[in-house]
Amino acid sequence: MKTYIIDGYNLLWKLLPERMERAELEGSRQQFESKLVDFISLAGEARVILVYDGKGMGSRLSEERWGIRTCFTPGGVTADERILDFAEEYSGKGEVCIVTSDLKDIARRLGGNRVTHIKSEAFIRLLSGALDKPGKKDFPQSTEKPSSLKREEIDEWLQEFDLKD
Repeated sequence: MKTYIIDGYNLLWKLLPERMERAELEGSRQQFESKLVDFISLAGEARVILVYDGKGMGSRLSEERWGIRTCFTPGGVTADERILDFAEEYSGKGEVCIVTSDLKDIARRLGGNRVTHIKSEAFIRLLSGALDKPGKKDFPQSTEKPSSLKREEIDEWLQEFDLKD
């Protein structure tokens, strides 16, 4: 399995600079993570670890959801440091690729970890190419309003997500 360990904000500044300048961090993350879900479904056996610079206590690595795990670093710890920790942890567990354009701390310290590196700009091209690939099945565009769910179907979904009393 291929693991991509991504410097989240480094990539987002390359992908969505206007949104990042307006400090639309959450919306930018959601938009990017949605594209990653599509990419993973096309790439086959792949997983993504997104590391964002954080403040305060930070967050632990989330549970995997659609092949993606995320974390925010605590204050005083850079995303680069956590990325290197994950690179070491996942080294030897399949192919590992670090995605960042921040070469000063990452690239020079990767030696010997059997880990590859790709710049954020190149990953964006890879992502765009995979999602725009001819033959990729798009959902048909329909002008008809979808039919409403039956009461039994609604009850099933509520029960599935543990929302039914």
